[in-house]
Amino acid sequence: MSTGYPCKHFSIGLPTAAEDQSLTALLQHVTQTLGEHDSISMDDLITISFGTEIGSDAITRGSFTVVFADPESRRTE
Repeated sequence: MSTGYPCKHFSIGLPTAAEDQSLTALLQHVTQTLGEHDSISMDDLITISFGTEIGSDAITRGSFTVVFADPESRRTE
């Protein structure tokens, strides 16, 4: 038997039109994007994953997906 765990997630990648699709550019973009939004508590962080995908233009692009607990959805038992 398993129970659900309330969480949220989002992914951050570089815009398709970005000339520099390097990992360094992606990490800088992730840092800047996260700095512009509400911070996620380390206590709520579940996982961060990295993936790549080849676009229709044959350029490989990366993105980070962040999964975190949703404190507002936690059930009290």
